[in-house]
Amino acid sequence: MFWLFQSLPLVFCLGTGNAVSQTSLVVNGVLGESITLPVKLPNREKVEAVIWHYNEIAIAIIQLNNELESPQVMVLDGKRKNRLNVTQTYSLHLSNLKMADAGSYRVQISMETPLLLSSYTLRIFRRLKNLQVTNHIRLPENGTCEIHLTCSVENPNDTVSFRWQDLGNISSSGPNLTISWDSKNSSKQNYSCIAENPVSSVSFSVSAQSLCKGVLTTENLHWTSTWTLITVSLIAVVITVLCILVWRKRRGSLHFPTAQTQHPVQSSQSTEYTFDSPGNTVYAQVNHPKRETEIPTPMNNEDSFTVYSTVNHSRESKLIFPRATILNDVK
Repeated sequence: MFWLFQSLPLVFCLGTGNAVSQTSLVVNGVLGESITLPVKLPNREKVEAVIWHYNEIAIAIIQLNNELESPQVMVLDGKRKNRLNVTQTYSLHLSNLKMADAGSYRVQISMETPLLLSSYTLRIFRRLKNLQVTNHIRLPENGTCEIHLTCSVENPNDTVSFRWQDLGNISSSGPNLTISWDSKNSSKQNYSCIAENPVSSVSFSVSAQSLCKGVLTTENLHWTSTWTLITVSLIAVVITVLCILVWRKRRGSLHFPTAQTQHPVQSSQSTEYTFDSPGNTVYAQVNHPKRETEIPTPMNNEDSFTVYSTVNHSRESKLIFPRATILNDVK
């Protein structure tokens, strides 16, 4: 452990006059993954020690002694002892990164002269995942399809940037995009949402034609169903009205007066009534009411007297018989 006490003065005595500092480099790490902060030694034979610092606190010391077969490494950060180690090239390796690992790291290379310093700024990010695109579609009266698209990711933060691209050209910056698609235009228009952060990038593409056609098909099906229902209802009403009319017509035909619906056979035939009495015969004949009544001239006969009478009847189909006096014997 004697070598460690020899290196401790280097940890606290960092003179600025004889130190050569390099520009701080920004390094991006992924949450839960590993990262290595590299170091370049100008001449290993002249290097005495390599010391790593985190936020100005020494976390690892590597003592290089040409007399020793291998360098001596000591990790001073007890909280990250299981996740922090030094590689064979004296680079600092961190595994299973956490958000608390972000910060400023500096490596001090102790040589004869001058003292070399390298700085890193470690940032920790989550990988983007579960990119989603939501859409809201409106159908204006002019026949176009207006689409509102919104892009989102899981666990967003200020470091996530969104942009929309159309055939490689940037259409819009930001998570929102509004486009219009004409149903008369058969060309396919694909739009891609790209979400990025310093350690990952995800994208999702949508087709304006597919979105609008799906809505238009649903709209057409809705109107088709509506018109079908209306048509079926009208047909049912018409059939019902026709059935009622036919039923009423048939029912009304059964209540017509019998005088007006006299059977043709009966109307074509003359109703004759024959009265027989000794030596006399009387015929009563009923004819159409519009015809004039004709009374035939009686004919003389030695044995009998015959009277022929034609009587008109009214629409009430009442039969008018000759008077009873005609039935008397005429001698």
